[in-house]
Amino acid sequence: MGKGKVVVSVEDRGRKAGFAKMSKVDSMSGNNISRIAGDHLTDNSKVKTDGWPAYRSALKEQNVEHEYVVVGSGKEAPKLLPWVHTMLANIKGNIRGVYRGVSNKHLQRYLDEFSYRFNRRFWEDQLFGRALCACLNTHTITYSELKA
Repeated sequence: MGKGKVVVSVEDRGRKAGFAKMSKVDSMSGNNISRIAGDHLTDNSKVKTDGWPAYRSALKEQNVEHEYVVVGSGKEAPKLLPWVHTMLANIKGNIRGVYRGVSNKHLQRYLDEFSYRFNRRFWEDQLFGRALCACLNTHTITYSELKA
């Protein structure tokens, strides 16, 4: 089975990461990236990406400041985009350690759950109430939907 394609967005607050969002995509096309950027970026955001050409064309359509760096080797990538690589390493470790693997069909659910916990990591005192509220306001997934 092949690897799923994921667009990772992480707010850079210098010495720590802010909010994060991971989105499963069918392809790393400009249309998919533009859709995600439109949904999650505010005007005049500063965006830093690797040199993938689809990022350049997709982010031209947005009202953002775009800086891209062409990553020469795989060893340099974590230095240039540290929070993105931290998120990827953490989700991979979580999936391997807890679930052993996930199907492409359910990948977005795992990404959402991981991002939810990551984005609320400093709000431990509110975690139970927020989780309860999310459960009460979320569509129930039936067994047949999971297996379909």
